[in-house]
Amino acid sequence: METATPSKNPLLELTPDESLTPATMERAAGALARDGLLLRHGAGPTRKLVLFDGRLGAAQAALLDQAPPALLLATREADGEPSAWEVRLLAALLRGDSLLPPEAVVSRARLSQVADVGPACEAASAAVLEAGGSRVAAGLVADVAHELAANALLDAPVDETGAPKYAHRRTQVQHVAPEDSCLLEWGVEAGRAWVQGVDRFGRLTASPLVRVLRAW
Repeated sequence: METATPSKNPLLELTPDESLTPATMERAAGALARDGLLLRHGAGPTRKLVLFDGRLGAAQAALLDQAPPALLLATREADGEPSAWEVRLLAALLRGDSLLPPEAVVSRARLSQVADVGPACEAASAAVLEAGGSRVAAGLVADVAHELAANALLDAPVDETGAPKYAHRRTQVQHVAPEDSCLLEWGVEAGRAWVQGVDRFGRLTASPLVRVLRAW
């Protein structure tokens, strides 16, 4: 197995799920170490990592419904390793870093009204076409960007009691308070499109995904 180049970031420990065989752990450990993720059975409290084939279903719904949710990582490479870009995403998520790759040329749009959402999503879609992507891919990016933007702008904001400020009257709201504005970021790098929504509330959980997976 190739020796991993140590990451410059502090190591983050992950506990392997009991289902991982020694051979699977060995293959995954090298890929994870390149981004400073240490896979081992430790004594302290760590997040549980579960490797899966990339197909989401009821089994993954149960794992995501735990407290805290298990970390799911697909083994998409031919040798059974996780892909480098997904490992980088996992490391960025755990460290609270931007999910967009540092090599990407990132565009941003500050959203403070519903009218801002459409043009921002169109710009994200156009970036895919300009990079040589297909119209289908550009359309998918626009759809994902719209969902992220609408969630961050209208669903995420709550008042001091935790009550939604805009979600219950989506069709009536045109503007949000200045402090409730959000950010939509996008970029294309290495043949992949990246979209990220950022708001100050941090209320997005795995629950909606769990409900969808259980309904399949």
